[in-house]
Amino acid sequence: MMLLSSHTARFHRSASAESTAETAVRSERRRRGFTIIELLIVVGILLLLTTFTIVSIDFAFEAERVASGARQVQSLLTGARDRAIRYRKPIGVRFLVDQDPDNGRMVSSMVYVGASDYWSLGNITLKRPDLNPQDGVADSDSVLIVDGDAETRWNKLRLRGFLGIYEDTNANGALDPGEDVNGNGVLDLETPRIKIPGDRNGTWYRVRTHLLGKSAKPDEKNRLVLVNEFRDPGTTPPSEIIAFEGTGHSTYLLELPPRVLPDAEPVTLPDGVVIDLDASEIPSSWRPGAGGFPIPCSNRMDLMFSPRGTVTGTPAGLGMLHFYIALRSDVQVKMDAINASSNPALKPVDGSATPIVPSDAILTSISAQNPPPIGDRALVSISTATGKVASFPINPTDSDLDGRLDDPYAYAELGEALSK
Repeated sequence: MMLLSSHTARFHRSASAESTAETAVRSERRRRGFTIIELLIVVGILLLLTTFTIVSIDFAFEAERVASGARQVQSLLTGARDRAIRYRKPIGVRFLVDQDPDNGRMVSSMVYVGASDYWSLGNITLKRPDLNPQDGVADSDSVLIVDGDAETRWNKLRLRGFLGIYEDTNANGALDPGEDVNGNGVLDLETPRIKIPGDRNGTWYRVRTHLLGKSAKPDEKNRLVLVNEFRDPGTTPPSEIIAFEGTGHSTYLLELPPRVLPDAEPVTLPDGVVIDLDASEIPSSWRPGAGGFPIPCSNRMDLMFSPRGTVTGTPAGLGMLHFYIALRSDVQVKMDAINASSNPALKPVDGSATPIVPSDAILTSISAQNPPPIGDRALVSISTATGKVASFPINPTDSDLDGRLDDPYAYAELGEALSK
């Protein structure tokens, strides 16, 4: 009986010990767990940290995209200059304007181009306009018509794309029904030059090529129209169609537009990065006519380097060219702010070289409730005299708050570093 009691006592002590140990384990497990509130706090902190990290990375990527875009533009221009020097012939870069119906003043891709040879086959005859061929009388005393013989083959050059596209057939500066030859929705005005006579005593003229093409009339198969009248009024009476007695000026040189190099592929800037042409210092011939922001810049913007490495074809006095690199979203913010503003200083001056680069202050005053941010931006500048290409920061000073930066190109032109 005492043996059974002893075993029973040991059993109860063992069970009690196991129960105590199990209770301790459960208590330990409870101490190691987290409450729902604690978990929610931790998750919230992680979400905040993740958000801050993503925003910081996004800002860093935007800044790097602009810097990368500036490097691409600089590299492409430098490459064109080096090729021109190496191969001893004109080579350049064509800036391809974005086909944007709201803002055709931005560039996001470029391609290498090379100058074509001059064309001089056949002979020419200079004439006055004859709008009514039946009467055989000139309708203007201005010498504007250049007729080539069958050997000039200008019509074939046009059909093969060597003479560009000139669509303003009625010369009103607008894209009218039936004028959009290539269907791009933009008025194309690619005009080659002709030198008459074709020797060193000749003068260069711009010519329209709209009479050429598949629908050319038999007597206009090789007819060019001068943009400006011939400097010599002719030797025949103003009523006669043929302007010169005898053969007159019969030789010429036709300068064909630069063409994309055979193996060249368009180079696209980083996603969301563009060249803002309104904020750039570019030749006035590249800028659009009147009509506001919807009117696009020229679709033939070729920057050519000579075999000596200098920039050719730019207006006299334009010592440097500046290309403004920015985010597309910032350019659009600027456009929206300008369009919404009553400040006349902000409105575009089409055809001029005056840059439209609003400062942070003026944009903030335009939209005080929700000031639009101005992100990273950079300049790629070229000396036309030497062909040297470099990248510089924008000078953001707008001391009089008129919406135009005082001198956005100061660092590029003076060689100054960004002030600390």
